Amino acid sequence: MHIRSKLVGGAAVSVAALALGAAPASAAAGFDPATGTGFIGKGDVQTALGFNNAALQKAVDAKSLSFTAKQPATQSLAQDVTQSASQTGTQSATQTGTQTATQTATQAIVQTLTCTFTNGNGTKTFHRAGERDAVRTATRTASHTGTRTGSRDASREGTRAGSRSGSLTGTLGYDVDADARKANQYTGFVLKGWKGEPTFEAGTADWNAPAFGDWTFGDYAFGDFDFGPYAFGDYTFGDYAFGPLTGVVWDAWDAAPGENPDDCLRSSNADKITQLSNVITPGAITDGPVTAGAVVGGAVVPGSVTDGPVTEGAIAYGDTVTGAKTPTGPVKLFVNGKAL
Repeated sequence: MHIRSKLVGGAAVSVAALALGAAPASAAAGFDPATGTGFIGKGDVQTALGFNNAALQKAVDAKSLSFTAKQPATQSLAQDVTQSASQTGTQSATQTGTQTATQTATQAIVQTLTCTFTNGNGTKTFHRAGERDAVRTATRTASHTGTRTGSRDASREGTRAGSRSGSLTGTLGYDVDADARKANQYTGFVLKGWKGEPTFEAGTADWNAPAFGDWTFGDYAFGDFDFGPYAFGDYTFGDYAFGPLTGVVWDAWDAAPGENPDDCLRSSNADKITQLSNVITPGAITDGPVTAGAVVGGAVVPGSVTDGPVTEGAIAYGDTVTGAKTPTGPVKLFVNGKAL
């Protein structure tokens, strides 16, 4: 098999961006993948097609020969990716509350009135019981804690790289290489360059894991705090504020029939009385029930938020961006689909 390289008319088509990489192979030894130029010997074509001279001549005359080249290659890929997520968070808070209560009480009062008359009526002693009311107030303070749970959304962006295997395939222009010393005799075919750019026949993509940046979180959406009850202690009351004795509600005097305690107290009888004693003695205090008022809540003091785990959502993939194509094996030449 005779192989040599010959360019006709300087025809060389540049396809540097998609060039088939050089690799030694029998018929491709004189082939330049960068330009699609080279030489294919007549014998190589006849062997590939099983043609004798007449059949090959007929094919040449009919311009039915088609030369192609094919080479395995890989293509780099890139893709933007985004991912959403959600996150729960908990937050505690404290709140103080005050509560005022009132308590009523009654106090027993005893009045003893004694007077001695000079008109012969002697000494008279009278008793009566009474009662007076009072009110006192007290305030107590307590605190309680509450918690609430919220959620927030997040997103992050990234990229991933990949590659896909395939092959670069292109069609070659050619001229018959005639031997000038012998009429109608030719030695092979001069490849003049690519007809257009080689195409990449891609296989399945193989992707790396995405490389993400940090999450970008929104604000938490919280509901109300769920507070427990206040832990109040006992009320601390001050003393009762009793009114004056003039406010005592008295029972009747325990005077005998015909006797009147007012006789001891009338100013008109002052010259008839040699001794007068009017003693009012406060007695025991009887507490009434405690009436609690409404609890007045103070300001809610939120604490820090405790972040929960991030629940990742599905990854959304953007458009695939194709990159350079890199040959990975030897180039092969074909004539009418038959390997040379």
